[in-house]
Amino acid sequence: MIVTQKEEIVKDDILKEAQKLFQQFGLKKTTMEDIARSMGKGKSTLYYYYCSKEEIFDAVISKEMAEVFNEAKDAAEKAQSAEDKLRVFTITKIKALQKKSNLYRVVRGEMQENNRCMKHVHTEYDQQEVRLVKNILSFGIKNGEFSSSIKKDLDILPSVVVSSLRGLEFDLFAGNKYPKLETRIDSIVSIMVKGIKK
Repeated sequence: MIVTQKEEIVKDDILKEAQKLFQQFGLKKTTMEDIARSMGKGKSTLYYYYCSKEEIFDAVISKEMAEVFNEAKDAAEKAQSAEDKLRVFTITKIKALQKKSNLYRVVRGEMQENNRCMKHVHTEYDQQEVRLVKNILSFGIKNGEFSSSIKKDLDILPSVVVSSLRGLEFDLFAGNKYPKLETRIDSIVSIMVKGIKK
């Protein structure tokens, strides 16, 4: 099926309106009718593009996560050293999530209440992050920044790094510790790279 530019605009409008409602009311309390009403359209327009509000929710979160990941990835690519790439990636990602913190809290709540929700999206996002961290570690080995002995651990080490950073991210959001963000990230990244440096 070929999607026209007009259809892309309508889909984007649906996601924008749905995002506002999900942030305000959460997934459970938002209905297809609410989304259609906020767009000034009928429910049939929504059902033309999406089967359910859950599918819209997944699309909203996928879009948001892609934006966060791409912003962080672009920032990391501009850094010169592997250590700076890790640091910049993490800081940029958490700052981007901070801008979307209302939706982030809704997603966390929905995931805790409804296990179905978002598993596939998170798996895909995790895989992208692991691949990026693996590339950064490989870059660090290649430029002599990191020990070549970590090559044998490149299948597991990127996942460990991503999990560690995810824990920091959760701590920052749960504890509302934004003021010390960069200091905390610097400390964590420094501790992580100390063990893999030459």
